[in-house]
Amino acid sequence: MRTTTCDGHPRAAADLWRNLVARILIAEDDPDLCLLLRLVVSRAGHEVVGVEDGVAALQRIRGGDIDLVVLDNQMPRMTGLEVLGECSDMDAESKPIFLMLTALATRKDIRAAYVAGVDDFLAKPFSREELVDRIQQLLDEAALEGSLAASPGRPLGRGL
Repeated sequence: MRTTTCDGHPRAAADLWRNLVARILIAEDDPDLCLLLRLVVSRAGHEVVGVEDGVAALQRIRGGDIDLVVLDNQMPRMTGLEVLGECSDMDAESKPIFLMLTALATRKDIRAAYVAGVDDFLAKPFSREELVDRIQQLLDEAALEGSLAASPGRPLGRGL
């Protein structure tokens, strides 16, 4: 994807990627919070799916077509860290971006999340604006690195 205008001047990342539609998975065991997260992220212009446990999250991730996962750590059947561990062997083109959103936010918890492969970490409680900003920042970074293939106004479709 070109990062310059037709006259050779560099484009700002924000200008390039603000119109992209990402497929985002919300993995949160609290049904009310899962619904709220789905609404917030969908209002930011993305396609959103929600699941309420780690096993369901892993199944959706392995099914493909997920660009970014907002992942709680404390979930039934499989924790967020366990999901990350199961995804560590995925190839770079099919592995989604991971944003951990959890109340477990000690230094030890944060370090464990990054060691497990999370791309960013956001502690609960959080603001809606901060969540949307973090998601957009992660998508912008991935798009500039070339790991997301998309056209403005179309789903990102990792690896397509």
